[in-house]
Amino acid sequence: MEIPNARILDDGVIRVGVAQALPYRWYYGGMGVFPGLEASFRLTQITNIPSGLGPDYGSNKDKALDLKYQIFPESRRFPALAIGFQDITGTQLFEAQYLVANRQIFPFDFTIGIGRKRLKGLELPLIDELGLFGGVEVALHPKIHFMAEYNPVDYEEDKPSVRGVPEGADWPVNIGMRYKPFPGIDLGLSYQRGDTLGLSVHIQTSLGEPVLPQKADPPPQVPVDQRPFEERDAKEMVEKIHKAIHDSGFADVTVYTDGKDLTAEFTNTRYLSYQKAAGRVLRILLLYAPADTKKLNVVVKQKKLPIAEVSVAPDHLEKYLLGEIPDDIFLKLVDVKLTDEKPDPEQLEAIQVAERKLLYNVGVKPSFQTYLNDPSGFFKFRVGIKPYAIVDLWKGAQGIARYDIPFYSNIESSNEPVPDAVVSDSWKYLDESYSFDRLLIDQTVQFSERIYGGISIGYLDKMFAGVTGQVLAFLGEGNFAVGLESDWVRKREPDSQFGLLDLDYYTVLANGYYYNTKLATTVQVSYGRFMAGDVGWLFTVSRQYDTGIVAGAWYSLTDTDDLTGYNKGYNDKGVFLSLPARIFLTNDSPDRYSYSAKPWSRDVAAKPTRRQTLFDLVNELTPAVFRSRSTELKQ
Repeated sequence: MEIPNARILDDGVIRVGVAQALPYRWYYGGMGVFPGLEASFRLTQITNIPSGLGPDYGSNKDKALDLKYQIFPESRRFPALAIGFQDITGTQLFEAQYLVANRQIFPFDFTIGIGRKRLKGLELPLIDELGLFGGVEVALHPKIHFMAEYNPVDYEEDKPSVRGVPEGADWPVNIGMRYKPFPGIDLGLSYQRGDTLGLSVHIQTSLGEPVLPQKADPPPQVPVDQRPFEERDAKEMVEKIHKAIHDSGFADVTVYTDGKDLTAEFTNTRYLSYQKAAGRVLRILLLYAPADTKKLNVVVKQKKLPIAEVSVAPDHLEKYLLGEIPDDIFLKLVDVKLTDEKPDPEQLEAIQVAERKLLYNVGVKPSFQTYLNDPSGFFKFRVGIKPYAIVDLWKGAQGIARYDIPFYSNIESSNEPVPDAVVSDSWKYLDESYSFDRLLIDQTVQFSERIYGGISIGYLDKMFAGVTGQVLAFLGEGNFAVGLESDWVRKREPDSQFGLLDLDYYTVLANGYYYNTKLATTVQVSYGRFMAGDVGWLFTVSRQYDTGIVAGAWYSLTDTDDLTGYNKGYNDKGVFLSLPARIFLTNDSPDRYSYSAKPWSRDVAAKPTRRQTLFDLVNELTPAVFRSRSTELKQ
């Protein structure tokens, strides 16, 4: 209710909810971001204190970011132990730090902790800054729990802007009940501070789990023909393999053989996991492979460019699929490498089959955009759809069109943007007007197997049109990458399909990437000049979870001395999610829907939106990343 415990959300699990014990109302969301680490966001509304921003904004609201790390979980001998930090950034009006332990002796779960600041409870001798707090939870029934806690908060000591209970609590003990009507849903009823009824509801789930039942893939088949190469018609064989791969949902397929190896090139248009896609194509090759085949090779392509090659001996693959070779041994037997090699068409002309069809992808992205902290209203939003089409034009090139169709928007602002606003006037582009969200040509160039370049020309996003360029080199096994990017853009005219304003901006940035295979985490560090002219750093951290969802956050440190108004002294920050489209489908899909949110719309560390960076294009196919999820080959 008020005190923390040593329990944490499991890796990749989220919890969202709302609670109330007037004059406080809390909106919160938490997530197990790493094993042992939980991060949560909390919005506290103090209903009896006006914000001072006018009636449209309403009562005062405070945002807080909390972190909790479980030092070690509960065991037979020791309790669970966690350290936590509440309200670690911003105004820190509800700041607290604590060390807490939990021990379960069924049906009791005991909590005891030491806290400071707002969680300073019963004073300890000789230590003024620390105090004890604690509580107990009793499982009366699998669905009904009773709770009691010592409430350490001295409300009368809160800062005046959030001092909703200036007289303090009548009684330092909170009691309550928690009811679980369904798995993942909790309803709470409590009596707090000796005079206040409290209510709560929260939902907990693994983020990224499909909403609809998934259709099963066809079961593995047994080899249909294992006669050696000299007894086979090579042309007929590769034609059958080509048809089987194409019928499995893959595109841009080329199959060829040199009389010793079988190779298939393809673009993954079927699965979110590139490992699963490569595994499926390898199985098809194994199905038709002659008994004397030396190697099975699959080349995964993006934009008609060969990116990665996976090779394995047929007998090793067969034994692995049958469970006769463990994962760690198979990892040493399979070869994964970045590649830019193309087959020699003259040598293989008689025994290859290539697909020459136009490759395209059409779909509809659900659109949800937020605009926060404006005096005209704390929470404003816009919903709609964005139909899109992506067409492979030639090698490395795609034509991309996406149209923005809003259904509803209440986004507006009473703040007049600064005269040289870059993105702080984004609310002008978020009304109910229809327009092209993107209309551009994107060209990727493969300089070598590890070095890539890219350029995009056209309407890049809702606010800017122009040219963006990037160069990136992958190092080692692909864990590291370094590169440069630059943009020259002109601002688009609000409420116009193609109109442009006489406002130009440019960026020049150096980028460094590091991918941690154990945590499936990417760290990106950028340094340079951003669109508003501020120079400095932008840090981005993201992680991909087992469900395929990618969650991340960014934070900037730039020199804002030359900026004006509310941009001066600001550090840009925000969070983002990349949701697999398969969450909303009955089948797997490589498509993703990306969303982001930030507390303020400011010009600091601004750059135009890129549909896909070179790192995103290649990263999952680098040896380091591909090997880290190689068990998906047999899914």
